[in-house]
Amino acid sequence: MRVDLVPMSAAERAAALAKEAKDYGEAKARAGFWKRDVAEERARAEIAELLGPTPEEAGHRFLKAVDASGRRVGWVWTGPPPGASVERRVWIYNIEIDEGLRGQGLGRALLAATEDALRVQGCPEVRLNVFLWNTVAVSLYESAGYEVVSRYETGMEMRKRLVA
Repeated sequence: MRVDLVPMSAAERAAALAKEAKDYGEAKARAGFWKRDVAEERARAEIAELLGPTPEEAGHRFLKAVDASGRRVGWVWTGPPPGASVERRVWIYNIEIDEGLRGQGLGRALLAATEDALRVQGCPEVRLNVFLWNTVAVSLYESAGYEVVSRYETGMEMRKRLVA
């Protein structure tokens, strides 16, 4: 299974980020960090602050994954680490396979394509956060060679070295 990464249009990015704000807000509420009634609003504000006025200039990339026929199967958002600018280190903020297409190996293909693209850019390491209840994602990252950097009550930070 292989996917290619292509830039998202502005409209695709806006739609993806709207869904991300909803999903991220729900996850933060489930984890007990935010109250459910304000979680989506807080998520939108946090994402907007993280991206700033010019996300691409700040190093954020929004790419859609397409299969051999050109059909969109998912998307990924990468960028500089939150709260710091560590040169050449990249954070995976979101990686998602579209509903109805999950369980077919596309998540693994999207993760591998993302890592390959980052290696080409000279990125030595990639990091991400994952909630512990997302057992499918945890299993994927572990089987792809990610190691735990730190654990907290509801999740963990993981990393993978991309170059030796």
